[in-house]
Amino acid sequence: MIGYRGVFSAITFVIVFGSILSANAAPPVEAFGNLPTVTAARISPDGKNLAIIDTIGGHPGVAVFSLIDPTAKVRAAAFPDAVADSIMWVNSNRLICLFRANMKMKWQTGIQVMTRAISVAMDGGKAAVLLHDKPFFRLYHWDSGITDTDATDPNSVYMVADESNAEMNGDTPKVYDQLYLNLFRVNVDTGLSQLVLHGDDHTVAFLMDGSGHVVSQVEQSSDLRQHIMTGAREAASYSANGGLEWDIEGRTPDGAGLAVETYGAQGNRGLYTYGIGAAGLGAPLFADPKFDIDYALRDEMTGRVIGVAYTEDRMVYKYFDPAMEQIKERVDQALPGESVALVSHDATGATYVVSADGQKAPGSIYLFHPATGKLDRFKTAYPALSAADLSDVQPYPYKARDGLDIHAYLTLPNGKAAKNLPTVIFPHGGPQDRDRMEFDWWAQFMASRGYAVLQPNFRGSTGYGVAFRNAGFGQWGKKVQDDITDGVKKLIADGIADPKRICIVGTSYGGYAALAGATFAPDLYACAISYAGLSDLAQMRYRDAEDYGTESSPVAEWDQYMGGRDVSSQNESDASPAKHADQVKTPILLIHSDRDVTVLIEQSEIERDALQHAGKTVEFVKLSGDDHYLTQQDTRIQLLKEVERFLAAHIGT
Repeated sequence: MIGYRGVFSAITFVIVFGSILSANAAPPVEAFGNLPTVTAARISPDGKNLAIIDTIGGHPGVAVFSLIDPTAKVRAAAFPDAVADSIMWVNSNRLICLFRANMKMKWQTGIQVMTRAISVAMDGGKAAVLLHDKPFFRLYHWDSGITDTDATDPNSVYMVADESNAEMNGDTPKVYDQLYLNLFRVNVDTGLSQLVLHGDDHTVAFLMDGSGHVVSQVEQSSDLRQHIMTGAREAASYSANGGLEWDIEGRTPDGAGLAVETYGAQGNRGLYTYGIGAAGLGAPLFADPKFDIDYALRDEMTGRVIGVAYTEDRMVYKYFDPAMEQIKERVDQALPGESVALVSHDATGATYVVSADGQKAPGSIYLFHPATGKLDRFKTAYPALSAADLSDVQPYPYKARDGLDIHAYLTLPNGKAAKNLPTVIFPHGGPQDRDRMEFDWWAQFMASRGYAVLQPNFRGSTGYGVAFRNAGFGQWGKKVQDDITDGVKKLIADGIADPKRICIVGTSYGGYAALAGATFAPDLYACAISYAGLSDLAQMRYRDAEDYGTESSPVAEWDQYMGGRDVSSQNESDASPAKHADQVKTPILLIHSDRDVTVLIEQSEIERDALQHAGKTVEFVKLSGDDHYLTQQDTRIQLLKEVERFLAAHIGT
């Protein structure tokens, strides 16, 4: 059970003003491996306090700073066995902190993700665990985030939680009983809940209006379609087979309808209006023929969609309100070349919290005052790194062997000519994700050690339209891997990479790509490093089916990755590195966290056993107590040290 000790204890921050390094010395591992000191920031409605997600005790916690009393102690909420995921103010006194932990319960064999929403008070009042009065909550130790708020009732929030059939009938809840999604109004001072609406066994979401009222329920049928229901009437439906055809992001800026993210007629992902009951989507809020949107931006007070984020080479933030867009443009002018976002503001708009980052500016939080134009940097995420410590990142486009355009980024080490360099190929995870021309702590660390680093956005990556995404289906270990291989060959042809000193490194899907590279292109690489990579694709599908059911959306999405259910079994076998370990010729380093629930550690164990049985050179490092996302500072530093050691041993510096 997540402990609740030390909520709002005083903490001491060590401010790093800089490192005394010789001109040619690289920053220490810790400068890159220390967790960022700020990943989220929210200002209270009255503008008096600023809450941030900071690193406390070696993992993410919550710190609250007074903006009116510089002598006030920093207050903190942190747990030894959980990480802070998100923060939001529901009024000027109450801050909701969402914490997450990967834990093993007594009656379960596997590790489960447990979350807690904690309400903490600025006036010294007691902290409250939200929904703590629900019996099933006490049994399973989980809950969700905030679904809605109501400005007329600032002491309450709306949350959804699963309840068992037995519990709803007044009986003792049972671990394996049928679950139903229900909606509750929760008092933020006491944490006590009041049932608002029962879901049924098909309910997957409640759509609310930003004022505490349910507009519709979303039901999922056995054919993996989701249906927007107003009472007993269906207003619209869309496919959830292999991913959601519609992602409902929230209310439109005027509150009159829904903002829906989907692929438009030109094949790019945009944001569209939808009026409940209408025959189809309405006008686009944002749709561009070149760019997919990455996500929608929401107002922290109303929950309405107020803009979008999309990627050119760097992230771009676009606000629908001209006044907000003008504020962002003013900050853009002060921070040229950085990606600027308005992440929070007080109730009057007197103070905005701004985030900014660039390839040589690894994330800072600023306070901006529109009336005066004053911009103050409040905190930087990596205080031990300066621009001089970081390497240039540049676009490196190339064509795949079948003519498909591949967009990639190349990071070149400082102080070295771009000729015959030891090189790391660093494919991203997902695979439905993408790399950008921005600060990447892992890529910059490897560049600081003298390596050129290539990050290819292979087919199947997002950001380039639905056709490019779909081109990756059924192509794991095949054309997707060819795209990576073709980038390596271009680096060699351009004289940048030393062909005898190339290593492929990746995490999650990128870890799979690293293993696939060493297995299916064994003469190309001198070594491979996989963090949390997949090795046995059939086993991965089995685990998804075990967790979600054979006819579930996650399994349908997996079948889509594999090229369809009719061919997925053969494709899984053909593309599984562990099934072809005899083909490997290079040393492989496997690293995996023991509390990973996204890709279970068994995937690395299966690969280790297969390589050892085949007589290959393999090392296996288990990171203790961490999850898939490297949220523990000690293990992140341990990982970088292992990477540094292994690269130096096999491709030099």
